[in-house]
Amino acid sequence: MHRRGETRERSNKGGIIMKKLLVALVAAGSAVLGVSERADAQPYDLVEPPDGVEIRGLVYNGTGCPQNSVAGTLSEDRKALELIFGAFTAEASPLNLPSEARKFCQLTVDLAFPQGYSFSLVSADYRGFADLEEKIVGTQTSTYYFTGGFGRSFRTRIVGPFSENYFRRDNLTLEAAVWSPCGAMRPLNISTQAAVSTLANRSGAGLMTVDSLSLVVRHTYNIIWRKC
Repeated sequence: MHRRGETRERSNKGGIIMKKLLVALVAAGSAVLGVSERADAQPYDLVEPPDGVEIRGLVYNGTGCPQNSVAGTLSEDRKALELIFGAFTAEASPLNLPSEARKFCQLTVDLAFPQGYSFSLVSADYRGFADLEEKIVGTQTSTYYFTGGFGRSFRTRIVGPFSENYFRRDNLTLEAAVWSPCGAMRPLNISTQAAVSTLANRSGAGLMTVDSLSLVVRHTYNIIWRKC
């Protein structure tokens, strides 16, 4: 049998412990809310693009980008990188070679910009033309990554019947963005491919990615900047 004094003492100790826990939880909650508010107020310290940004080098190879068939440009506001392909066509039919149904291109883009900045690609725009018969599937995929880092992918998928120009925009959230490393000038690598599948219609045909007017495929990668 417990004495009344011992019961009161234990009750007081329990109350003190509970108060300490509540204080700790409130403090932790305030800290988390503080971080969240700061992140919302100025996510990733985003800034306007610095002056002096330019494409220092562009190297590419693959079945979808023979020599002298790719050009790269930066928008005047330095918020978009555009790659223009002049010979990027995937085509599948009972008469075509299987190798023509998938084309790919591996590109390395070397951007020069002032120290103290970092950039990321957060969305991709695809423009082109697709002519796909019933159940024929055309896909276009691009993966980008900085040398030595993780990658992110964008994908466009169109199912026939479809015969017209297309435009697609794929977006990444800021939380999923891949940033160029601070203090190191590492090239941006882009692996892109176009493919046409006739698995659902063996006798059908289709092609993808050649623009009907200018005969080019345009990939526009929208860029955000931050200070390191």
